[in-house]
Amino acid sequence: MPNPLSPTIERLRLLAMMLALLTGIVLISQLWLQSLDRNVLMAAGRGVIFILLALGLMGNGRLSLVLTALLCIVTAANGLQVNNVPQFSDGLELLMLVLCVGLLLAPESTARPESVSR
Repeated sequence: MPNPLSPTIERLRLLAMMLALLTGIVLISQLWLQSLDRNVLMAAGRGVIFILLALGLMGNGRLSLVLTALLCIVTAANGLQVNNVPQFSDGLELLMLVLCVGLLLAPESTARPESVSR
C-alpha cells in the first residue's frame, strides 16, 4: 500500500510539475520567436521532455524527480560558460533543480508507522 504524501510535499510536487510544464512551453515557443538553428531545435526537444516529465511529476514516484533534476543539471552546467546569455527558461530550470533535489531529500511520508508489538 503506497504511503500518503504530506500536504506540503504534495503541493511542492505540484509546483515542480507546473514549473516543468511552463519550462517546456517556454522552450517549445522559441521555435516561433527565434530563427531555426540547431540550438533552438535542441531546446524544443528538451521542452518536449519537460512536458513529459511534468506528467510524471503529477504522481508520487521518485523517478520523475530524479530525471527532472538530471535534465536541469544540464542548464546549470551551461550557465557556467563564459559566453552564455541567461534566459527565462534557465532561471525556471534552476528553480526546478533546487525544488526537485529538496523533494528527493525529504522523507517520503509523514505518516506514522504502525505500532510495533513488543
